[in-house]
Amino acid sequence: MKLSMIISVDVDHKGEGHGEDRDPARQSDSIRRCDRRDLFVMFHGYGNDEQEMIRIIEAIDPEADYIAVQGPIRRRYLGGYAWYDSADWDDARIQSQCSRIGDELVTLLDSSGLRDRRIVLVGFSQGGYLSYRLLADHPEVFDAAVLLAPSFHDAPSFHDVQGVLADFGDPSKSGSPDDADDADVPAGGVRPAVFLGYGTRDRQIPESQKDDMRTALHRFARVEEHTYEGMRHDVCDEEFSDIRVFLNA
Repeated sequence: MKLSMIISVDVDHKGEGHGEDRDPARQSDSIRRCDRRDLFVMFHGYGNDEQEMIRIIEAIDPEADYIAVQGPIRRRYLGGYAWYDSADWDDARIQSQCSRIGDELVTLLDSSGLRDRRIVLVGFSQGGYLSYRLLADHPEVFDAAVLLAPSFHDAPSFHDVQGVLADFGDPSKSGSPDDADDADVPAGGVRPAVFLGYGTRDRQIPESQKDDMRTALHRFARVEEHTYEGMRHDVCDEEFSDIRVFLNA
C-alpha cells in the first residue's frame, strides 16, 4: 500500500514546509529539524484529500505542525480519495484496512524521530474512524485524538460476543459506556484524551455507529464529547473554538 502525504513541520510555516515531499529520506530529515511541539497527524473524509484537513488545522491553529495523509483509494470518476470502501466491504475488512494503514504510519513515525513529541490524531468521517483505530491499536504512540463526525466499523470480536452472551438476561449489566470505563486501560494507566464531535442533524453517520463509537472510546480513553445544534455532516467555527480549548487543557 502506498500512502501519499504532505508534511509541514518547519518552524517557519510560511516557508517551504507546505510542499509535498514523497521521498521518505527527505521526509525524515525535515521532521528532525522541527522544534518540540504538538504534531498533528490528519486523515480526511470520503471523497476528499489531504487539503481538507490542512484547511481544518490551519483554521484551528495556523502555526500547527502536521502530517496530512491522502487516502489510498482513488475514486475513478468523481475524484477524491477514500480510506476504505464502505459500500462493498464488511466491517472486518474495513477494520483490517485501517489497522494496516496505522501500522505503516507508526513505522514512518518510528523512523523519523518523532516519538518524543505529543502526537495528536485528527480525522473527519472515515478519517475519524481511522484515527480512532490508530489510537486503539497504538496507545503507546498517540497521545490524543480529535474525532470529527467519525464513522464506526469495528467488527464484533469473539471477546465481545462472549461478553454479550454472559451478560444476557442480567439486569446489572447495562452495557453503558460508564460500565466499560475500566475495561481496556492502556499500559501505564494513562488514558488518552479524545475530542468527539457530532452535529445534531448529521444523517450521514447512523445513530448506532455514533453510540458504538462512544462505547468503544469510553473503554480506554478520556472522552470530551460536543454536540453542535443544527450542524450536518460538517465542522463549524464553534467546534474549532472548543478544539482549541481541548488542546490547551
